[in-house]
Amino acid sequence: MYNDTVIERQEVMNMALLDVNNLKKIYTTRFGGTQVEALRNVNFSVEPREYVAIMGESGSGKTTLLNILAALDRPTSGKVFLKGRELGTIKEKEMAAFRRQNLGFVFQDFNLLDTFSLQDNIFLPLVLSGKKYPEMARRLEPIAASLGIEKLLKNFLTRCLAGKNNGQQLQGR
Repeated sequence: MYNDTVIERQEVMNMALLDVNNLKKIYTTRFGGTQVEALRNVNFSVEPREYVAIMGESGSGKTTLLNILAALDRPTSGKVFLKGRELGTIKEKEMAAFRRQNLGFVFQDFNLLDTFSLQDNIFLPLVLSGKKYPEMARRLEPIAASLGIEKLLKNFLTRCLAGKNNGQQLQGR
């Protein structure tokens, strides 16, 4: 016997993971001056297990698009659906929890906390989600081993990272 929950799950399984419809973003210079259209009529879908590359020249709107997809900015018009949920309908107070539970992204600039160990930086979103230490450690161990960084986990970032920006390489592999 089917119930609403089963039908809802089937509908979610058949929909795109990410669906972008008629996205537009306009920035206005200070004091109401010139308007710059950063995104115009952007439409695409991403299916589960599909990989997508966003490429373009400097100033073509890549960062603007990613900020909207990551729910860090809102479009001027258009809609973004993630797992069937429209991002524009999520209240600002709920947005941080939604991002933490549904999104993962790497910023262009260095955003790790240098006063935390590598392990603490990795654990931070899990702590904010209410996970317990044993579960976090259990989840981290195989990933750290596969990356060859298990000996670096207790080190502070200044000892671990070779670069200042994102294409950082962990030393001591």
